[in-house]
Amino acid sequence: MKVPILLLALLAAALVVPSAARAANVCVWNYDSLDRFYDPAVGDSIDCSYWVSQILAGQGHTVEVHDSILPADLSGYDVVFCLMGWYRC
Repeated sequence: MKVPILLLALLAAALVVPSAARAANVCVWNYDSLDRFYDPAVGDSIDCSYWVSQILAGQGHTVEVHDSILPADLSGYDVVFCLMGWYRC
């Protein structure tokens, strides 16, 4: 017996949507906070964490940006982004 593709798609959506709708507590570690560059879209100098934190906050996640020192206890976060700065030759 073949299962219709639409039924499979609805089942997959029913399983994925509740977990995707849950907001996460996110830690963004901005290791090199002095590494800044001019972004014409913003009209000012920004650091590496600016757009990452803006996009995550726009998706409904709670974002905490930590500069230079990674927090000792990461158990309160669902995900951690480690931004190490820009590579310059």
